[in-house]
Amino acid sequence: MNVLSIQSHVVFGRVGNRSAVFPLERMGINVWPLNTVQYSSHTGKPGWTGTAFGADHLLDIIDGLNKLGCLSSCDAVLSGYIGDMETGMAILEAVRIVKSKNPKALYCCDPVMGDHPGGLYVQKDIPAFFQQRALAMADVVIPNRFEAQMLSGLQLSDRNSALKAVQAIVERGPSIVLMTSYPYATDGGVGFLLADHGEYSELSTPVLPFSQPVKGSGDLLSALFLGNLLISSRACRRAGEHPNEPDCSDNPVTGVARAALGAAASSLYSVLEASVACGSGELALLEAQDFIAQAPKRFSPISLM
Repeated sequence: MNVLSIQSHVVFGRVGNRSAVFPLERMGINVWPLNTVQYSSHTGKPGWTGTAFGADHLLDIIDGLNKLGCLSSCDAVLSGYIGDMETGMAILEAVRIVKSKNPKALYCCDPVMGDHPGGLYVQKDIPAFFQQRALAMADVVIPNRFEAQMLSGLQLSDRNSALKAVQAIVERGPSIVLMTSYPYATDGGVGFLLADHGEYSELSTPVLPFSQPVKGSGDLLSALFLGNLLISSRACRRAGEHPNEPDCSDNPVTGVARAALGAAASSLYSVLEASVACGSGELALLEAQDFIAQAPKRFSPISLM
């Protein structure tokens, strides 16, 4: 399996492609990293330096990949933080080209815009870009609670309003929406709300004792969920090829998102546990890589509807 991951790159730290490429590769997925920037570190660190590559650079690389003839074997496109509208449009053009070569390819969009309590931290035209353009092309969208409000135009105050928000996002295009930082789970924890082809599930995990949130965990979760979705879908297709094993569904993506969420949440939590133990303030991907390659069965989604 092959994933085109269009994200930022940092030399020091674990955000963007530095948080996504290694985990996907440990899962046995080949990654084609297309970096939108190269920075010394994430921009929250003092004295960061680096360069944004721009839309023309991205399209030039996509043109080169197209000429290689490899895009027909691309199984998914993953995108994260988008610095400006031009870069966003270039990413959607990349998705369009990939889907023209392989109509079964998925587009997994992490609509990075902001979070509670800090609010919006991207350019003011980026929310409209995601809402009006990216959602229509995306198969999978992974917003946090703040971003789900931005995409849906709805305020979240309880489970019902959260369900309405993910339903509103689904109506704009994607079949699968995974809300992170979901605070309305049955057990009172903070976790995830999944909308998968009209079915809804939630999952929560215990809160770990970080002195401050570690950067890159959202990028990691998107990679883990997409990777497990691809792996589960492939296993589902293979099962359908054998008469003695039941097929998952007519559409191999349908029904496997719950399993992908359970595996992704279990791997993420294991990485975060290791990160707390290391105390470096960065994701402990090397230390916890075995939990990425083989997800421990720690958490399972609960069906809501």
